[in-house]
Amino acid sequence: MSIRPGYRTIPLPVRTRPATARTVTLSLILCGLVLTAPARAADMSDPGSTQPPSPSLLANPAAALATLANHLDQDPDNVVLTVERLPILQSDVASVIRTLPPSLASLGTADIYRRALDLLVRQKVMVLKARELGLDKEAAVAREGKIAVEHVLADAWLRRQAEAAVTDAALHARYDRDIAGKPGPEEVRARVILVNTPAEAQELIEKARDGADFADLARQFSKDPTAPDGGDLGFVPLESVAPEVGSAMFALAPGQITPYPVHGLAGYFILRVEGRRQRATPAFEEARDKLSRDLRAEAVREAITSLLKDIHFTPGTNPDLLRKP
Repeated sequence: MSIRPGYRTIPLPVRTRPATARTVTLSLILCGLVLTAPARAADMSDPGSTQPPSPSLLANPAAALATLANHLDQDPDNVVLTVERLPILQSDVASVIRTLPPSLASLGTADIYRRALDLLVRQKVMVLKARELGLDKEAAVAREGKIAVEHVLADAWLRRQAEAAVTDAALHARYDRDIAGKPGPEEVRARVILVNTPAEAQELIEKARDGADFADLARQFSKDPTAPDGGDLGFVPLESVAPEVGSAMFALAPGQITPYPVHGLAGYFILRVEGRRQRATPAFEEARDKLSRDLRAEAVREAITSLLKDIHFTPGTNPDLLRKP
């Protein structure tokens, strides 16, 4: 995103703690200098390497957005941009990212950040103009503001319930119940080609069946971020990829190609499986993030269900209001 007239950049505050690789990387991302992509091993020919799935294949795009938002919230009061007299904080950017459609997770960290920041800039400009016109004093605006505050309060309560559920004791208990002593997840090493239409995908499937090298086809035609690596995803577990892609991928034997295009959020996929393996049981620290997500989701569901059990509802003064005319 380019800085246009009227925008004033704010320098990052001087930190008392030494800069770490993590904070330096975050600062570079915020400045738009780093375009992130799935971390990949230097030697893509290593069949034992485990790679993160491509953003377009994420099983839980919403979780990917939440991870970025949580990362920004580690320094919530840092001012990243000021529009006239209105500052934009990292926490503001994080809040917008949490409201973005999950399908945007496939864009990558830098593009997601820029989209959120652009939305905030537009909002700040409109807020300035609305205040000039006195719209903040109107009754209808005040009512909408009350609804917005209630929404924020509800979200804050839910977050508190989720955070309270994630304790060391709860994490270890869930690890002992679900993971300890059991085989690790089966993983598949696959290559992927992503195109825009089913016709394109079917044509490439035919070329691969006729002997064309799958990796070369991926480099030439794939829209996926893995294209420069011949579409190589590395080894991935079923839970890390989108359900529609994972079901097709894990049904193939090594050397097989999907017989039909697989439709996903980002487009149409063609998959080729290169190998399979069974991982060892994950150590507690390896499983910690997933266990934490599971506990949070479970706590939110249980908290809402519990609340609704004890709530009494009273009909309004106009019971015929919702009847069809």
